[in-house]
Amino acid sequence: MKVLFAIQSTGNGHISRAKELIPYMNRRFQFDVITSGPKPQLDLGYPIKKHLKGLTLHYNKKGGIDWIKTLLKNNLFLFIWDVIFLRVQDYDLVINDFEPISAWSCKLKGVLCFGISNQLSLWKKGIPKPKKRFRSTIRFLKFFAPVKIGYGLHYQKFNEEIYPPIIRSKVKKLKPFNGNGIVVYLPAYEEKSILEITNKLPHRQWHIFSRNISQKKSIGSSHLYPIDEDVFLNLLSGADGVITNAGFTTTSESLFLNKPLLVIPMKGHVEQIYNAVSLNKMGVKVLKKFSLKQLDEIDLWLKNPQSIKITFENELRGLVDQIAIDFIKNKFNQNFLTKIN
Repeated sequence: MKVLFAIQSTGNGHISRAKELIPYMNRRFQFDVITSGPKPQLDLGYPIKKHLKGLTLHYNKKGGIDWIKTLLKNNLFLFIWDVIFLRVQDYDLVINDFEPISAWSCKLKGVLCFGISNQLSLWKKGIPKPKKRFRSTIRFLKFFAPVKIGYGLHYQKFNEEIYPPIIRSKVKKLKPFNGNGIVVYLPAYEEKSILEITNKLPHRQWHIFSRNISQKKSIGSSHLYPIDEDVFLNLLSGADGVITNAGFTTTSESLFLNKPLLVIPMKGHVEQIYNAVSLNKMGVKVLKKFSLKQLDEIDLWLKNPQSIKITFENELRGLVDQIAIDFIKNKFNQNFLTKIN
């Protein structure tokens, strides 16, 4: 059985969980890996056969998606070209982590495609939903990377089609403690906007991670760092709290380490809006913005941060086994229908 593992490389979460899935996939499948989106910032630890430009969301400096920039900076002609010429037909199955080129190539060529992602959990039964349901955006997410079977990842197991977050081995090995200050990871905010807040709260040590920083620098009690996995995890393990967007990976790992969370979902990012609703129901503090208008609420959270006790089981073996079982079932049904016809 030959498999193509296709990974969306926007953000670090998709690469992080792929890194954990690969040892389990190695036991079951012969497979190649492709990625699409920005160049991966983290080492996958496995050869990447091909990296494609794909489709990437671009953010403004105020905590949201810049739809105009997203439209102008994505090359739709190249995307269609890659969909047509990606050789998914060389594989028995494509396992897809919200990667649109391989998903659409499979749909075009009749190749079986299964998906694994947090996005795939959003429309499943039992998931907490915001008052505004974003039905058109949910339809777009289904359209963005269509799959035959979807395995959703979520904070809680609301039904049998949902699996717990995939926590990195490096995170599992950490020994969490307190006293190192507050870790901030808000990739949709510029450093200037973040510093406006942290400089007014100098009684804490602030550790701010940014894609725009090439080397560490400090301004008073605020310390800015480039994206570095080991530095981030070291500071996360000793953090008194974490301020971040509602991205699935960072919030899941913070909960796993029993760290108090303050979450600001990106504007217009439906996955994060849904995640924020679930986190809020679990007791996590959620704000609409990270700005001076919320300074009192941020300070109040700093004075009384609440951690959420939750245990995430490791179901990776079961997930990979289920993929193999579902592949066999689909192939059997396909062969049976072919014989009838």
